[in-house]
Amino acid sequence: MKREIVNALIHCAKTIKTAPKKSMTTDPKSEYTLRNDFSCLSEDGKQFDVFMRENTKLPYLFSIGLRYRAEEGAVILCRYNGKHPHRNKVADNSQFNNYHIHKIYDEQLSGGTDESLDADETNDYVTFDEALYCFLRDCNIREWKTYFPNLENEVNQMKIEGV
Repeated sequence: MKREIVNALIHCAKTIKTAPKKSMTTDPKSEYTLRNDFSCLSEDGKQFDVFMRENTKLPYLFSIGLRYRAEEGAVILCRYNGKHPHRNKVADNSQFNNYHIHKIYDEQLSGGTDESLDADETNDYVTFDEALYCFLRDCNIREWKTYFPNLENEVNQMKIEGV
């Protein structure tokens, strides 16, 4: 899967098919993790899943991801992660302990390292809500305000207050 294809899948317009729950719920695998999921369809019928995870004890640990479902199987295209140590394994072997965004590309798929996506540090968010706001916009998920009606106001309020 080439970078252009990955970017096209990430940025194509998507509508929410299966709605997220009204609030995050406790993950059955961990009492310290909240989770929520929903599915989307692109205008040409491609299927996507969105997953959201947030640690209840360490709120800077979270992950919001976009999974593409094809006939050949599913692959995570991108993940917006919270702050934790990360080392890139494919592109540049850089190391950092910061908020970051993972995107998959062809060398990772062909090299069998699709589960350890390389990442780029970001200053676009520092909270789960800010990351979700960036994710929904970046992944071109239409009508997200229907399901997250207060998100934009909360994010903008945090910026006004200097958070």
